[in-house]
Amino acid sequence: MFHLSRKIYSSILIVFFILAGTNACKDDYNSIIPYVYVNMNINPTNFIEFNIPGGSYYFSNQGYGGIIIFRDLTDNANPFLAFDAACTHEISTTTRVVANDSGIATCPVCKSQFILFGGNGSPIKGPASEPLRQYKTTYTGSRIIVSN
Repeated sequence: MFHLSRKIYSSILIVFFILAGTNACKDDYNSIIPYVYVNMNINPTNFIEFNIPGGSYYFSNQGYGGIIIFRDLTDNANPFLAFDAACTHEISTTTRVVANDSGIATCPVCKSQFILFGGNGSPIKGPASEPLRQYKTTYTGSRIIVSN
């Protein structure tokens, strides 16, 4: 009897760890901003804004509400972050957050603020409660690649 319950206990543990392993550490955050295919290839030398940390540039014809590429301080290998400019409270292609040199993006309509420096676009002042949609960036030294 003891032997049978040990087999059942072991089986339950194995199933638990398999399920936990398949659901843990997922990078796929489902943003409330609608998905739009993004594949940008940018030469950073064409934009003076990318020369200093805290600099940003808005690309209007990309993403859902445009894309803000931001030069961060914290990651020397890949100093660029990319965020959809659509406010996560307004959820509109015409209401776009505006980044300033201090690494804060502000919605002109609802006044929500989002942190860009070293962050993931998290709101620091409401009413927005969801972070900005963030895109994957790769920096090769001569190109910035932004994609979904």
